[in-house]
Amino acid sequence: MMKLVSQPEMVQKELAQQLQISQAEISHALMRLKNSHLLNSSGRVIKEACIEFLVHAVKYIFPVNMSSPAIGIPTSFAHPKFKYIKYDNDEVLVWPYAEGKVKGISLLPIYPTLPEACLKDKNLYKLSSFVEMIRAGRARERNIAEKELIKFIGELNEKKRYPS
Repeated sequence: MMKLVSQPEMVQKELAQQLQISQAEISHALMRLKNSHLLNSSGRVIKEACIEFLVHAVKYIFPVNMSSPAIGIPTSFAHPKFKYIKYDNDEVLVWPYAEGKVKGISLLPIYPTLPEACLKDKNLYKLSSFVEMIRAGRARERNIAEKELIKFIGELNEKKRYPS
């Protein structure tokens, strides 16, 4: 769903290629999203439902799994463009990724291919990092992420005209 928020015009084949997920898995995911009323009948993201899901449900459906330090891609409040939270270098959260350049606390992504997909799509990266702030953050970080996520989806909405 986050990829469709980032690029709503994508078709199933492109989603499968960019997310490195089989077309069958994409097809099943799109059907689940429609059945959950997160996509409308034409396959477009329903903005309000998407926001509600990302803010209130993702952290329960995909609980945080952190492990030992790893090299990877900074995420959550450590996203390179985020200046919301001051943190020490030993507090950086990273998605483990062999070609990453930052050492930090390993935070497993909601899907294994998400880090690589985010490197190819800056909007997906930003959106996913807000979601990681909601999943892994303390109350202050979650509140900031919620406000910024709503604002960011609104900005994308203006550019790409999602249905309300």
